[in-house]
Amino acid sequence: MDQEQLEAFQEELAKTFFFSILKDLSEIGETLNDFEVKVLIQKALAHSPDLQVEWGDMDRFGNSTLLVKYQSNLLLIEASPLISAIRILWNEYKSKEV
Repeated sequence: MDQEQLEAFQEELAKTFFFSILKDLSEIGETLNDFEVKVLIQKALAHSPDLQVEWGDMDRFGNSTLLVKYQSNLLLIEASPLISAIRILWNEYKSKEV
């Protein structure tokens, strides 16, 4: 995969992830906990058929490590900051709704 193809893939993945998270959040009428956010993240990334996505074993990788396989590459992502950001922003948004 050349640099241009990689950039196109990254851009498409970012769009798909962002819009999937927004769509799924719009269907949730309550506050979220960390586990529910993890489910949303995995579901959003699973929209890309080129990726294999799963949460790492807690004993081996910690509580919030996402394993993403793309072609022959494996990416380990410590997702705690992303989980917290989504949860906090969503819960603040829901608490301000009237």
